[in-house]
Amino acid sequence: MYLEYYSLQRPPFRITPDPSLFFLGGANSCGVVLEALLYAIQAGEGILKVVGEVGSGKTMICRMLEQRLPESVNVVYLANPKLTPHDILYAVAFELKLDVTEETPRLVLMQKLQSHLLQQHAANRSVLVMIEEAQSMPLETLEEIRLFSNLETHQHKLMQIILFGQPELDKNLQDKSIRQLKERITHSFYLNPLTPEEVSDYLRHRLKVAGCPAPQVFSKAAENLIAKASGGLTRRINILADKAMLAAYSESATATRPRSLGSQLQPTVTAKHVKAAIKDCDYTPTRQISVWHVVFAVMLVIIGILLWQLVIARATQSSTISNSISSPISSATQTVAPDLMLNDSAEVASNVNSPAPTPETVLIEPVPAPETVLIEPVPTPDTTPVLTDTVVPAQTAIQTQTSAVASPSAEPGSISQPIDGALLPGIVLSRIDAYQRLIETGMPGIYMIQVLTTGIEEIPFLARSLNLMDQSGLLNSTYVCLTRYQGSPIWIILFGHYNWVDDAKAAINDLPPELWQNQPFVQNVETVRCSTVRS
Repeated sequence: MYLEYYSLQRPPFRITPDPSLFFLGGANSCGVVLEALLYAIQAGEGILKVVGEVGSGKTMICRMLEQRLPESVNVVYLANPKLTPHDILYAVAFELKLDVTEETPRLVLMQKLQSHLLQQHAANRSVLVMIEEAQSMPLETLEEIRLFSNLETHQHKLMQIILFGQPELDKNLQDKSIRQLKERITHSFYLNPLTPEEVSDYLRHRLKVAGCPAPQVFSKAAENLIAKASGGLTRRINILADKAMLAAYSESATATRPRSLGSQLQPTVTAKHVKAAIKDCDYTPTRQISVWHVVFAVMLVIIGILLWQLVIARATQSSTISNSISSPISSATQTVAPDLMLNDSAEVASNVNSPAPTPETVLIEPVPAPETVLIEPVPTPDTTPVLTDTVVPAQTAIQTQTSAVASPSAEPGSISQPIDGALLPGIVLSRIDAYQRLIETGMPGIYMIQVLTTGIEEIPFLARSLNLMDQSGLLNSTYVCLTRYQGSPIWIILFGHYNWVDDAKAAINDLPPELWQNQPFVQNVETVRCSTVRS
């Protein structure tokens, strides 16, 4: 009766992915992503990624790919992502119908898999592995997937991989342990929710494909309400539309759909029916936050701050005026110089009776900084410093702040005194000056990377470490300063300046590998307690 009432040949809004009902419309919808995936697969790209919210149409794209891809592409579909690195190899092998069992050694399995892929390539065929819900896949298994991409000839990949997942997949790929996999992803596609206009087109498209002679079943108000409540996600649209149509059918007293005077079928699903469907689904209409909403909120905050500052300024001004007026007139007369002539008494009285002048602003002189103490040179040990033996661990907490200044007679470009009997190398001096300029102009970020710490006498090791930074093109963002650890002066090498701790952690990977053994870590700028040796 439901289908007959709406003149339908089949249900239009089932949540089971049906490729015959696929909606191609929308500027950034499934249709656009599908065409982009088909192009990337035919171009022979290695690893692709598709990210979308729950119910945005990822499974539907998988079904469409199986239909649209040529027969020369052998598709392996993995719906269960919670596989161990060991199990995923067997899962792919079983889907390819290889002669293996669970007892087959991993090395033999890899050889059989590579041999099968080479045979497919020789026959102008390819293998595509599609993995759904990849955000739930263990990081170790994701790393195993990267090894699949190493199976290749000199010119072509033997296996292509598509990762389908929710936005959490992007967060998982930020993990340092699988950064190599992230670098192998050549294309990333995002399924955006449908706009209200696209939701209307989607509803009519589904009804038309299902055989409805007049697809305008929903009123405009009903379509807008579905768009808001669903957030543009196709699965929610299907559920709400089906329930709203059922509510409208149940409410009808007849078994025929109402018609206009011109015998045209009229919209029967109204906002009232959609509200009933929303209540049944426990959905709440979602508001799309636009840029103008954000701008308006920021303007309100700024206006509030300005008003508050104005209130404080007026209160301060009123307090100053009241204090000035409350001063006794007698005290004003007492400030007159005793050597005033008698004929000036009238002028004095006139000045006393006049309104109190606005108090002048008094400039507060800056308090000079306390003098700092020169760091005494430390005797040089007999042995030559070694990278792994003489370095103080980078994660050592530095608590005591020290400083060293140049003597007044020091020439420009020199230091206050030789350290260990020799002047500092130029590369060390340049990075000390860079740190001095950084603290004078103000830190541009909140976080820095502490690359390493080393003893005051280890100047050759300090220079070698800076040379490594220079060879990596990182010297301009590298800084050197001094502090104390357990009473002894030590050097600190710092790198970069970042507003976000995640950005700083990611930048550790850019440091020369030779310095990783010092365990670089992220420091808050406020906890960096060190100074320069230059004036």
